[in-house]
Amino acid sequence: MSLKHDWASLQTYLNAHERVLNTFAKFMIQPRSYKLTQITANYLLLECTDIQFTTYAGNKVRVDITKDVEIVDSNPKRLKALTSGYSYNANKPGVGNLLRYDSPDSPAQLSPKSPAHHYHHHKHEWVDGEEQITHIGDDDWPHVDEFIREVLSDF
Repeated sequence: MSLKHDWASLQTYLNAHERVLNTFAKFMIQPRSYKLTQITANYLLLECTDIQFTTYAGNKVRVDITKDVEIVDSNPKRLKALTSGYSYNANKPGVGNLLRYDSPDSPAQLSPKSPAHHYHHHKHEWVDGEEQITHIGDDDWPHVDEFIREVLSDF
């Protein structure tokens, strides 16, 4: 059974992310691309921050996307990639946070004092100034394109 968030070739993984940004470029005030930072041979940081969108309703929303990417090099001719951590955040300048999706914290970051939602994939929503946190299933968190569509349609 295939998982929504499964291993892919590194090149396919990177191409998919750039393709998503290109798909939504017409809603960006200035088109953006990802910054890739190779931390180690098996760890890549993928980030695109300060993306300014004009939503379907004409509102200005800032989006920040960061992903920790695990890389497996068992076949050097075909590196494989998997998202091991992520944060997708949307906020409205002058208003504050609107929506954020986060992966569980790594075991090294967790402690008995960690809030319960840090142990799971979760969604933060701010409705009328009140933060609501919803747990999300292990393979139910959104792809970047789903997150951007949600931001464009909901705000």
